[in-house]
Amino acid sequence: MTPPPPPPTLQSLRLRENQLFFFITVLVGVLAGLAAVLFTLAIEWVHRALFGLDPGPARLFLVPTVASLLAGVLLATVFPDVRGSGVPQTKAAFRLHGGVIPFRVPVGKFLMGALCVGSGHSMGREGPSVQIGAGVASAIGQWVGLPAERVRELVPVGAAGALAAAFNTPVSAVIFALEEIIGDLNAPLIGSTVVASVASVMVERSILGNEPLFRVPAYHLMHAAELGAYAALGIIGGVISVVFCRTLLRVRRATLTLSATGKVFLPAAGGALVGLIIIAVPQVMGVGYEYIDQALNGGLMINTLLVLGAVKIVATLVSYTTGNAGGIFAPSLFIGAMAGGAVGTATHWLAPFPTADPGAYALVGMGALFAGIIRAPLTSVFMIFEITQDYQILVPLMVANLMSFLISRHYLPVPIYHALLAQDGIHLPPSIPADASREWTAGSAMSRAFELVSTEQLIADVAARTAGEPERVVFIGTPANVTGFVTDADLRAAVAQGRGAGPVRELERAVPDAVWVDAPPRDVLERLAREDRPVPVVDDGPQGVSVCGVIRSTDVVRYLATDP
Repeated sequence: MTPPPPPPTLQSLRLRENQLFFFITVLVGVLAGLAAVLFTLAIEWVHRALFGLDPGPARLFLVPTVASLLAGVLLATVFPDVRGSGVPQTKAAFRLHGGVIPFRVPVGKFLMGALCVGSGHSMGREGPSVQIGAGVASAIGQWVGLPAERVRELVPVGAAGALAAAFNTPVSAVIFALEEIIGDLNAPLIGSTVVASVASVMVERSILGNEPLFRVPAYHLMHAAELGAYAALGIIGGVISVVFCRTLLRVRRATLTLSATGKVFLPAAGGALVGLIIIAVPQVMGVGYEYIDQALNGGLMINTLLVLGAVKIVATLVSYTTGNAGGIFAPSLFIGAMAGGAVGTATHWLAPFPTADPGAYALVGMGALFAGIIRAPLTSVFMIFEITQDYQILVPLMVANLMSFLISRHYLPVPIYHALLAQDGIHLPPSIPADASREWTAGSAMSRAFELVSTEQLIADVAARTAGEPERVVFIGTPANVTGFVTDADLRAAVAQGRGAGPVRELERAVPDAVWVDAPPRDVLERLAREDRPVPVVDDGPQGVSVCGVIRSTDVVRYLATDP
């Protein structure tokens, strides 16, 4: 009999895997960017088709009401997991579900987001784009048959790609994926997110052109005392952020107590309320970027700025808390631009020193509200810088962002996306710093108290081999392919029941995918968090890849307790 060819070495396996992952990363960036562009175009098409060129009051009321009634039925029956923004759900998929996102999620988010935002709801397209991109990436990873950990890693890659195309800001999209989805700015996935963002923006610009999202005039700090005005803007932004987030969470908590029938018709009730609002103030419908552009260029009076900002808050709270599909990314920028423009106009009137145009304050206000509501301050700074390409805006922007962020964090300790998940009974584990990967590996903490047996070995024989060693893990399978495990308690119970003559496969329990011996703490801990079972540890030896140990939560705790 001809012996099988020797297995590939660990280095060659990883080289091939890395090459495949790089190719898939580029593919994910292209497809996520294309999905985000099509989503933007779909929202615009739905809006034109439903409202026409000059809608009257009847249409302004009926369109969001009827569209939300349809959305409510579909969200309750076909797409129950695509309500709201999509960013919290993406975080949960990455942190808790191994990056597995059913393909119906991005499909449903695309359809429901286009319907809800296009029909006039005061919500944004960026959050849904994040979930669409992450869902596309997850689906590609699953279809290709990537290892579970690689599928998980594609989620922030797809999210970054979609956000880069949706907002035309590739750098801030990378920062957002690291800061918000992964929760670690030092994550090793930074290279993959950069590749996907660049590929995505290339697709977006080839279709929509290289036009900036906003037309921003040149900025100049006219007087050093202006920094005080920007600090005041940051304080105002922080207060607005706290009020907005607390109100949203309080109202949404009340809606979660409704019956199943009530939740079906809740979006329609929200659509009717939004319809009444946009009859009076049509500027707050949808994304509203054209009015942000006017605020940035000083085209709105202070009373208009105050009214639009206040009404946008109410409209967004109604749209989001009634369960429609859309995000709070764009509304936070809209509210910030209006608040900043109002502060800038007042400063221009009252300050005894030269001041910048109100548009500069509107721009800083966008960053301040984003930092306060979304709680992603670095993303905010890079986003505004990418919009302006002007280094002079950084100092006032950082001053305002810092004030807003500190106030929001003090009075609202749990970030909005985490709080929304908590209301749904989902609690994210704390982030694991990437620098911990230099401290220990799976091989450092693993135990060698394991036994590897074939599926046909008798229960009694295996029980005899592990007698007196209750902590020894019995893996079932071959050195290169562990299919399951069995506990000492299972073995002893089976022998006591007279089943000792049966094969051990009768007691087999599913085992998680193995980790490499040099796997960092992030991989090990998140694998253990997902499945509290013994995890095989494998290495590449003279006979190929084989099991060299086992790691459990108790092994990690024991190692950390004794490691100097």
